[in-house]
Order: sequence, then C-alpha cells, then structure tokens
Amino acid sequence: MRKKATWLMVGAACVLLLCSTIGSTRAALTYYSDNYVAKITVSQIGVSLLENGAAVSSRDYDGDEWNVATNSGAGGAQAADGTAGSASANGALLIGMLGEGERLALNKKYEEKLSVKNSGSIDEYVRVRVYRYWMKDGKKVTTLSPDLIDLHFVNTDRWVRSGEETTECVELFYKGALASGEETAAFADTIRIDGRLASEASVETKGNTVTTTYKYDGVEFHVDVEVDAVQIHNAQDAIKSAWGVDASALGIL
Repeated sequence: MRKKATWLMVGAACVLLLCSTIGSTRAALTYYSDNYVAKITVSQIGVSLLENGAAVSSRDYDGDEWNVATNSGAGGAQAADGTAGSASANGALLIGMLGEGERLALNKKYEEKLSVKNSGSIDEYVRVRVYRYWMKDGKKVTTLSPDLIDLHFVNTDRWVRSGEETTECVELFYKGALASGEETAAFADTIRIDGRLASEASVETKGNTVTTTYKYDGVEFHVDVEVDAVQIHNAQDAIKSAWGVDASALGIL
C-alpha cells in the first residue's frame, strides 16, 4: 500500500538596510517522504538546516509526532500531519551576521555557510530552494533586483541546478543519497549586498534644491531557504512524485 506524508517547517531572515541593523522573520525548511513499502516507515526520516555549522531548525519524526528544534527557541512536538503548531517550527537566519554595533556595509562579504544534515535514521535525497527578495511595509518590492542579494553558491559539482529557476528562486538538488547522520557539502558560503544598490535612486530638482531618493530606503532584504527530503526507496518514482523531476536526467541518483 502506498502512503505519502508531507510536512513543512519555515524560517527566514532579513536585514533592515535603512538602519543597517539586523532583524529576522523566518527561514524556510520543508520535507517530504513517500512510503512505497509498509516496512519503510516515515518515523525514520528527519532533516536539519545548518548555518555556519549550527542548526537553524530541524524536524524529525518520532512515533506519531514531529520533534522540532529551532535556534529561535521554538519547537517541541507537533501533530503527525505536520499542520498543528507549524508556526512554532520557525528558525532565523543571519542573526549573527553583524557584530554588536556593526553597520551593514555594501559589497562586504559576510560568512553564510549553508548546508543540510540528515538527522533521521534512513538515507535520503535532498533538494534546496533559495528565495531572495525585497520587502517594504509588508509588501514585496519589485523595483529592486533579487540579484543584488548576492548569496554565493558553491560546490556546484555536488549541487545540481534544475534549470527551472527564476530570478527570485534558485533550486538545487544534492547529488547522491545523503546518509543518516551525514552533512552535505555547503551550497553557499557568503552573502553580500551588491554596491549597485546605491545607484538605484531617483533625482528630483526644484529650483536650487536637488533631492536624491534611494530605492532601498526603508526596505529589507529577505533570504528564505526551503529544504525537502525524500527517502531513497524507489527513489526515481519518489522524486518524481514529490518534486516533479526526472532524477536520472538531472544526474542526482
């Protein structure tokens, strides 16, 4: 009998550029498991998102509950369907990006090593989606390019791009199965706000007065990281079902 369980954990991070101070909302973490054989149980799967070697958030199935831990202090047990209490599964990225009293500097590279750990007891395949975007007053700012949020992707020989990405979203698949207890190679190592941001401005002249308004005034940049894991049993079909891609064509099996 085929069974399928889907679960979600979300987290994100943002930096307030106007005041050059660090703030955080949520970073993103998602998981999938498909059961194709009764003896392969979802209770064996788990995954964690790591930032600079520390867990941002993790979620592991134990019995009939999800055990959740995050770096924001939230967590605990959740219902088996993964819906109840999902808001408590949020972790925060970039909270240590700036030192005390430090101001954000354009073009400066900040350490941001991101990787995934298999915290379950069965091997799994891993996908990562990274979203970069700008926000102001709770709304997305479409006049600023996500490319100005320069998250430096690394280990491209281990992380395969799907080719179905957008300017805002980059989709990566880890090549090969990730063994229980093992950590992937990092998929990113630094983050930088491109100095071209300072040229995004409008100039208004009234008489002898020239007013320059920067498009980044009052905006936040956001980085969301979403992680999916699929068990290795019947991997080709499981990956197709969960992610809608041909694993063999991508070369990730």
